[in-house]
Amino acid sequence: MNEVRSVKLVALAVVGNEQVAASQVLAVLAAEELRVGAVLLWPDDPRVQRARARLLATESFERVTLKLKPIAGDEGSARLVIEVEERGSLAVTDLYLGTSRMTPFHGGFQVLERNFLGRAIRIGGGLIWGTLPRQIPRSRRQQALRVFIEAPRLRGTRFGIGGTVYVHSASEPYRIAGGIPDPDPKLFRTVDYGRAGGLLGTTFAVTSSLVLGVDYRIERVNAMLPTDPSYLRPDGATEPVDLDLQRGVHLLTSANFGLNYDGREEAARLGKGMRFAFELQLSSPLVGSRYEYMKLVAGGAYTFRLPWRHWITPSLVAGQIAGRAPRFERFYAGDLSEWTPGRELGIIYSTRGPIDVFGTGVDTRLFGSLFARLDLEYVWPLFTRNRVRGIKGGALFWTTGVYTFAGDAAERKRQRDAGGFGAPFGFNANFGLRLETAIGVVDLSIGNVLRRMPL
Repeated sequence: MNEVRSVKLVALAVVGNEQVAASQVLAVLAAEELRVGAVLLWPDDPRVQRARARLLATESFERVTLKLKPIAGDEGSARLVIEVEERGSLAVTDLYLGTSRMTPFHGGFQVLERNFLGRAIRIGGGLIWGTLPRQIPRSRRQQALRVFIEAPRLRGTRFGIGGTVYVHSASEPYRIAGGIPDPDPKLFRTVDYGRAGGLLGTTFAVTSSLVLGVDYRIERVNAMLPTDPSYLRPDGATEPVDLDLQRGVHLLTSANFGLNYDGREEAARLGKGMRFAFELQLSSPLVGSRYEYMKLVAGGAYTFRLPWRHWITPSLVAGQIAGRAPRFERFYAGDLSEWTPGRELGIIYSTRGPIDVFGTGVDTRLFGSLFARLDLEYVWPLFTRNRVRGIKGGALFWTTGVYTFAGDAAERKRQRDAGGFGAPFGFNANFGLRLETAIGVVDLSIGNVLRRMPL
């Protein structure tokens, strides 16, 4: 059992930093009252653990270790040494590359600079571009651009500030004929719309693990809707198609509220502990919008370390929309299925729905107002130090789970009246190798291959 003793700090030293200035590290410690002249209880002073957690939460470091070095001849004094292992300042957070029966090729990326100008400012963005859809007349090329900047913690405060601007040019498919699960592009037409806007918001760190966020979004939507879109069913009947957009040029605004908690031992890496997130979006004429809806998404997970040093994480996430949200805010089936192309920077490049493993009809839904997903992930670390230049760690991972996906109450009733499931459910599974590299995390998995193939 470690003996607790009072120690006066006579010096602080930062070791291992190259990109992050020592003054930035010392400023984080000063916010926890750890500075020259401070007296702490070693090794159980809570300020030490809080400071370590705050440094990891900046995402600038892989590891942070605080050590006390005694001063010769003075048992009551010591130097506090902060040893850090930095993460790469520049990271590729997403890489988009794929093909589908609808779009011969699309590609793009997202990048993040974590320490812009050495000021602990994050700046980044992404872009994506696709070729013209084939076999769908009067469609157009789809592309998107996004740029953001944020200061996670303003000096000397618990507040952060950030902003984002984006431009989308979409040409999304909707079905006009054929059986509902059939992804043949000839059975589709496209609805064209453009979006240009931005977000401005602030965050408040209640603790080093719990962060509140508020932001306001405003965007200009230009929807070029076809005249009287309809679907010719296989039985010969025709029914109108609701494209979930208002015609012409109009505004969409929303107030967004978030709550994020990450209580893992090392927030920047896989660590034991709980995390959860809560996001609420409100859009109404009261805030200048042409749409009126509420969107709620909440989820949580807990990571356990097994005795044989593997990791297992059960997770649950669910969401619901009340009101008339535009199609780009509705939940999309591809975002729930590991095997199906999802939205990439908000763009849909495929006509393929999820694979219906259980025969519940989940492959007949592309957009919904309600979802829930339960997953279990197992991680087997292979190595945690550089074996190959630029690769810092590697692990095998396996996930499995189930999800349910449904429309609003009226849609669910129509499905039940037709003899189907009001809320069909599907199956998820994935397996692959996860590499932690100097520029980001790379997943080489079965799901990644399936999502990018023109099946």
